[in-house]
Amino acid sequence: MKKTILSLSVLLAAAALAYPQNVVFKLNGGFSWLNGSDLNAGLAGETEAVKAAAQTAAGGFEALNNGLGGQFEIITLINARLGVGLVGGYYRVSRVSQISSHGLAGDGTPYDATAGYNTRVSILPFGINVHYMVPLGARVTLDAYAGPVFSIVQFNAANPSTTTIAHVNQLITFTASRTALGGQVGFGLAYRLLPGLSLIADGFYRIQKVGNLQGNWAQSGSSDAGDLAGSSSTYYLWTYQNSGIQRIGFFDSNGPSGAAVTGARKAEINLSGLALAAGIRFSF
Repeated sequence: MKKTILSLSVLLAAAALAYPQNVVFKLNGGFSWLNGSDLNAGLAGETEAVKAAAQTAAGGFEALNNGLGGQFEIITLINARLGVGLVGGYYRVSRVSQISSHGLAGDGTPYDATAGYNTRVSILPFGINVHYMVPLGARVTLDAYAGPVFSIVQFNAANPSTTTIAHVNQLITFTASRTALGGQVGFGLAYRLLPGLSLIADGFYRIQKVGNLQGNWAQSGSSDAGDLAGSSSTYYLWTYQNSGIQRIGFFDSNGPSGAAVTGARKAEINLSGLALAAGIRFSF
């Protein structure tokens, strides 16, 4: 499948270069939404687990679901309606969230605790779109397009936590980078202000996901027992259930273990979602 997508991309690019008649440059920015899948389900479960163990809790870990971004595209027109575009861009979706709790430990000792999840997904998409443009009037043009997308994806997480039990104060970080193949389909409207200059509005849906997120894990902090320190370049992002609650976490290639752990597998982050953008278009 990957070879088919890459072969198609090369053929489309070659067609654009072999039959040029006009060039259009698009630049836009706006909001992007993503599904999040295992990551967001796990963050919801982490909140549920803290609240289930505590007597009182406030706050919660927020889903990673929307953010800002933009893209540019150079379109070579093959004829008055058909064109092939080369696309690049940058999107980032991030959240900073925290939960605080109070409860009793297993031996009856009261505790106060805080935990945070600061998560970020950064996406560099590159793709090729086939465009079909239809004039709707003297100044307005409808643009329908679709094509394959290749993305470089980086996932970052920081998990700070404190508890009065043994006076633990620690920070866990994790960073992983992957590539992904997918596709996008969209529609746009262009309103011509001047010859060669138009305002544009686009809406498109991108289908893409990443998994097998192996990256750099690190732990730092302190406790009554001494300093906390550790690192590894072979940790993965895992999803699993613990006592029936969906969880997310960072573990080595063996994954999480325990009598209450079930359904453990390496997590996926579904990047699919809608994007709405506005910008300008230049024609040469």
